[in-house]
Order: sequence, then structure tokens, then C-alpha cells
Amino acid sequence: MKLLCAQEDLARYLQIAVRAIATKSTLPILTGILLETKESYLRCVATDLEIAVEVKIPNIQIQKPGMVVLPGKTFVEIVRHLPQLPVEIELDDNSKTVSIVCQRSSYQLPILPIEEFPTLPDFKNGEKIEISSDRLKEAVRQTIYATLAEDPRPFLSSILLESASDRLRLVATDVNRLAVKDITVKTSIQKNALVPVRALREISNIFGSNPEDILDIYIGEKLIYITGAGVTFSSRLVEKQFPRYEQVIPKEFQGSLVISRTLLIEALERTSLVSNSIRMGISEKGVIITAKEPDKGKSYEEIPVDFNGEELEIGFNVRFLLDFLKAVDTEEIIFKYIQEQKPALLQIKGEEDYKYIVMPLKLST
Repeated sequence: MKLLCAQEDLARYLQIAVRAIATKSTLPILTGILLETKESYLRCVATDLEIAVEVKIPNIQIQKPGMVVLPGKTFVEIVRHLPQLPVEIELDDNSKTVSIVCQRSSYQLPILPIEEFPTLPDFKNGEKIEISSDRLKEAVRQTIYATLAEDPRPFLSSILLESASDRLRLVATDVNRLAVKDITVKTSIQKNALVPVRALREISNIFGSNPEDILDIYIGEKLIYITGAGVTFSSRLVEKQFPRYEQVIPKEFQGSLVISRTLLIEALERTSLVSNSIRMGISEKGVIITAKEPDKGKSYEEIPVDFNGEELEIGFNVRFLLDFLKAVDTEEIIFKYIQEQKPALLQIKGEEDYKYIVMPLKLST
């Protein structure tokens, strides 16, 4: 194998592929990146058996076709630190090494046994979900905080994807709260998939840098695939049942208010200096937020609101409120409530596609 490639292209795509390299594995081959020349591009693949990333690097000059597996992180770091000039990559079959040459820099890397590299399952180009990358990235950002990534219970460490006619819904919960986000997409399929939190984090990091990119999502029996902008990402699905979340979403409320997102964030951040558990007094006078800790003292914040309904005192975990408020950009937030120990609902004013349900804390006397 021998090829010539621009350092900028090689470095950019390899930084994407390296995200799937195994960091903790007893299989050395999973620390490698597969390089394979195709007709007009270089195919690079990395996988840790849970997720896989395949990139297609265009505009290369293939002088001798071939395939090789290199130590992933070392190769990526070498390429990243080379000058922005053409890079020559050549396999020496005799010494079983690959040379990387750029201007006056030259490196030789050992190769890994190509026969041990996992074969990625092909996905059949069937029915797909077509979505803009920025919409998907926003939906992940507005749901992923309501999960528990390291929890052994599968439905807490994953996000439910529900596709229906021209709609994709993301649902996340950590038992104490529930985030539901609807996105307009182009699809006719009805499918559900439970996607691990880690996979969605990687999807959000890999895709979304260019808001004009259109992504295709394919949901199989055990795998999900996302393709776009020269990248294919795949992940194993969680083969468990997600709870029936619909019954958690309140239908009727005893009161509601419209509140400034900025004022509420500022008040909550100041209050959190005293305690992460707050008391909210809601009335026509506004929202009064108080907290106290024996060793830190007391706090008092008052915020004007547009109020409608019954007066109430209710407690919350500060972080649970801030997570939602920092995941949105709109200034006016709707806060709906039922009773002291019943779930509350937060929404963006004028929008129904994003719901955040949070359980209150039990107030101390």
C-alpha cells in the first residue's frame, strides 16, 4: 500500500475515527485503526465492539492499493502534529512496518494483524430517518442530562428513540425526572430503539459541526447506524424495555407561571452556594426561593412572574432545574405544577415539542 494525502484532511477525519478506539480492552487489535484504499478515497475504521466509526477521506492519490491496521492513537497523534503538507503513507511488507513521511519528518510504525480486526456488520440501505445534524445535536443536548450514564439499569443509561410519521422523539429519565423532545424529520417508519448514552454523546460530538449536514439514521434489530458528511457511526442497541413514560406526564395542573430564564438561572446559582435543596414559594407576589444550611447560613431570592392558579410551596434539587434551563435558549419559561409532592412541568413558552417533568423534594418543616 502506498498513498499520498493532505495532512489537513487526514488529521480531521482521523480525529473522528479515533473516538471509537478501545481505551480499556484485553484485545490489542481494538486499539488499532484499519486503513483501506478504495477507488477514490481512503477508508478508516475503528471499533471497540460497542461502537464503530468509519470515515471516508477524499482527494487522495493511490499509488499502490492495500489495507493495513496501525496502532491507532500513535498514528493519529503523529499525523496531527505534522505540518500542513502532503503526507505519504507506505507499507513495507518485508519489515511489516508503515512509513509516514511529511517534508523532513519520517516515522515508522509496526502493523497489527489485519486478520484479527473485527468485521463490521453491513447495514442494508432500507427505510431511513432523515434529519438535520443540528436538530439531532440539540435534541441530544436537551435530553442526555436526564440520564445516569454509569447506572447498571439499562433504561437509565440510555435514551429511547421513537420514530413515527415525520417525527422522531427522544425520551430520557433518571427516575427523578423525565425529558421528552420531539423533532420534525423525514421518515415513514415506526420503530423504537434504546441507544446507550455513550453512543449519543459520540454522535453529538461527531456530527453537528455543520448545521447544513443532513444525516440518515437506520435502525436495525441490534444496531443503529448514522451516516452523513463522509462518516458512518454505528452502535449496539440496548435490548431491554423502556418504561411506559407517558403516564408520568401530568395532564392537569393547579397553577402555572411564566418566568424569566435568565433571572431564574442567576437566582438558582446564587442559592446553590448555600444549599442544593431549595424551597420555592409561588404566589401573585412572584417566586420566592429560599434555602438554609446550618453551616452555611440562609438565602433569599425573589423573582417577578406572570402567575395564574393556586399558591404553593414546593421543593427542588437546584441542579435538576438548572440542567433544563441551561439546555434551552428561549428567555420565557413556563412552569406548571399540581401539588407539593406531585411532578412539575417545565416548557419553553409557545412550544410543545419539549417537555421536562421533574419530581419535587419533600420539604422539611
